[in-house]
Amino acid sequence: MLRRLRPFVLFTIVLLVAALALEVSNGRFWLNDLRVYYMAADNMRHGMPVYNEVFGEDTGLYKYAPAVLYFFEPYTFLPYSAACVIHFILMGVMLVASFVGVERTLLKVAGDIPRASLRAGLGLLCIVVLLTRELHLGNINLGLIFLTVLGTERLIAGKAVPAGISFGISWLIKPYLLLMIVPLVIRREWKALRTAAATMVIGLLLPMLFEGPRMWWELLHEWVHAMIHHTKVLDSPDRVGAILGGVIERPLSTLFDVILIALVGGALAWLTWRDRQRDEALPSRDMDRAFELWLAAAMVPNLVITDQQHFMFSLPLVLFTLAWLFTKRDMGVLLLFLVAMLGYAMRSTDLWGKALENRMVGWGVLGMGNILLMAVACLAWSHWRSTLREPESHG
Repeated sequence: MLRRLRPFVLFTIVLLVAALALEVSNGRFWLNDLRVYYMAADNMRHGMPVYNEVFGEDTGLYKYAPAVLYFFEPYTFLPYSAACVIHFILMGVMLVASFVGVERTLLKVAGDIPRASLRAGLGLLCIVVLLTRELHLGNINLGLIFLTVLGTERLIAGKAVPAGISFGISWLIKPYLLLMIVPLVIRREWKALRTAAATMVIGLLLPMLFEGPRMWWELLHEWVHAMIHHTKVLDSPDRVGAILGGVIERPLSTLFDVILIALVGGALAWLTWRDRQRDEALPSRDMDRAFELWLAAAMVPNLVITDQQHFMFSLPLVLFTLAWLFTKRDMGVLLLFLVAMLGYAMRSTDLWGKALENRMVGWGVLGMGNILLMAVACLAWSHWRSTLREPESHG
C-alpha cells in the first residue's frame, strides 16, 4: 500500500518539514492546544487540579476524559519544546496513516483505483487550510481521524475486535463521535460494539486504579461539568443551529440541536436499514458499511459546538468522492464537488483577507460547504453502487 502512495508520502513529509521550519523561524511554534494537555497531564501526575484550570490562553481549559491525560503524561518528563517536536511528528504520522487507511479500505471495497498518490495529494489540498490550523495548535484531531479510519478499515477486513478498540478509544476521547454507533447497531456489528463498550469502560475506570476511588469520582464529575460548560460558553458558527440563527433564537437553539441530532440519527438509521435489506452478496455491501461510518463521522461538526478543525472528519468522504471521479467521468459530481470545496476548503484569511473571512465565518460557510460535501459524496456513492450492480443486471 505504501508503494502506491510513496510519492504522496514523500511530498507530505517535505511539506510537514517545511511547515515545522516555518513555524519555528517565525517564532510561532507554540502548539497551544498541546500546552493544555501537557500542563493538565503534569497537574494530574502531581495530584493537582485538572479541570476548571486555565492552561496557557484564556480558552485553555481541559475538557476531555481523565484517562486521555495518560497518553500525554510521558510528554511531561520532557521539556515542553521537545514535547512539541515529538507531537508534531506524531501528527504527521497520523495524517499519513489516515490517508493510507482510507486507500486500503477503498481498495477492499472498490478494487484498484488509478492514480492513488494524485488522489491523495488532491485530498490533502482540500483539507490544507484546516490542517494548517491543526498543526499550529497541536490538537489531537488527526489522531481521532486515524482511529475512526482504522476502525472502519479493520471492520471491513473482518477484524471486529481491533475495530472495536479503535472506535472505543475515539468515542471516549470525543463522545460526539458516538453517532457512529447508529450504523453499527443497525448492521448488528455486536462484536465490534461490545469491544468498543469494554474499551470505553476500561478507559473510564482506569483513573480509579492510579488516582484512587475518591479522586476518580471527582475527576469524572468535573469532566461532565467541563463538557456542559463548554457548550454554554462557546458556540460554533458552522453548526446547523447557528447557520439558521436568523430563524432560531438562542434560547431555542439547544432544543433545536437535540431535535436535529435525533432526526439525523433516525435518518442515518433508516439509510443503513435500507442498505441492509439489500442482498448481502451484492458487491457494494462493504462499500456501504464503510461509507455509512464515514458519513456519520462527517456529520458531527455540523451538529455540535466544536472547532473548525473537526471538519477534517470529512476527509474520508473527500477521498471517496475523488476516488469515484477517478473511476468514472461524472461531470455533475465534479461540478458540485468543486462548489462544495469553495466553502469547505477555502475559508482562510490568506485567501480572502480578514474582513471577508470574518463575514464568511458569520455566514457559516465552512459548515454549509461540509453539508454540500456530504450530499455530493452521497451522490457519488449512489452512482458507484449502480456501476457495481451493472454486471449482475446483465446476467
